[in-house]
Amino acid sequence: MSMNRPAVRAPRGFTLIELLVAVGIIVVLIGILLPALGKVAQKSRATSSASAMNEFAKACEAFYQQFGYYPGIVPEDILAQTPNAAISGTENAIFHLMGGAIRNDDPTYATAPGTELTFGNSATGQVRIKVDTSQIGKGPRVEGKQYAAFFAPKDRFFKPVRGQMNESVVIPDLVDAWGNPVLYLRSARSAGPLTGSSATFASIGAPQFWLNPVAPYTTSPALVGSGGDQVNAATGSILNVNLPGAIGGVPAGVYGLAQLLRAPSVGRFAASEVGTGDANAALSGAARGKFVLMSAGPDGIYYGLKDGPGAQNFVFPASGAYFMPDLPSKYDDITVFGGG
Repeated sequence: MSMNRPAVRAPRGFTLIELLVAVGIIVVLIGILLPALGKVAQKSRATSSASAMNEFAKACEAFYQQFGYYPGIVPEDILAQTPNAAISGTENAIFHLMGGAIRNDDPTYATAPGTELTFGNSATGQVRIKVDTSQIGKGPRVEGKQYAAFFAPKDRFFKPVRGQMNESVVIPDLVDAWGNPVLYLRSARSAGPLTGSSATFASIGAPQFWLNPVAPYTTSPALVGSGGDQVNAATGSILNVNLPGAIGGVPAGVYGLAQLLRAPSVGRFAASEVGTGDANAALSGAARGKFVLMSAGPDGIYYGLKDGPGAQNFVFPASGAYFMPDLPSKYDDITVFGGG
């Protein structure tokens, strides 16, 4: 006796059209999600960079509480007026916060190991330091005494970087989450033009902040960002002293730094007050703090010309429109002021 059994059907596969639709949906979802994920990653990097910079700023404040001045083993005037100085402003501070160098006024200087670097001249005064990078992190010698380190960064934020100009000793730098060195400038005095360079010293007087200590980075063709390099006339850093547009012999980069430093309510801001060639008006005012830290952000360019708020980012004193109290917020760079 035979029994009727139901026919067994083979499993149905996807048709080509269904597969194509599924693939299309996946592609659309990826297209939507990737930019969002990229923004999250960039935000995370910016947050971690700001955190590392704030830790550095706290170390500077702790140093100030101990000694009454902000860190920098070589006096700012002497460092700034040394042609092709072998260290940057950031490295100058690192030696005072973490160790790795001693100055020639230290009682142990004569017998100390290290590479000797000389700064200044007969006019500015001369300072010598001995650099031993194996001692970085073991604490600084300040005013002839040994101290514990004021700053202990994570390895990812402290390493040698490419593109340093004229550096005879490879010194680790404070870096941001994109691997670019963080710029550090400290005030040399509380009066005078907001900023200046050694080339403009005779014409405008000694500035509150020298531009020169950041020059190893802002004039380095090797520090290249995604949109160009630091010295490109169209996309480069507004802190580059070699950009076109100098007024009255004052390099454009000097005006760029003055904008970033100026306190929002102190200075000559109106277009009628800032005539062509009036460097004193363009550089007038008070700074937001006694030191500043600056990260280039995701594009790798320090306050890039292409990033700013329009024509104002060219910072030339033919017009008063560029005096913007909130200028740092117009860039993707990260700025931390201290000592306010």
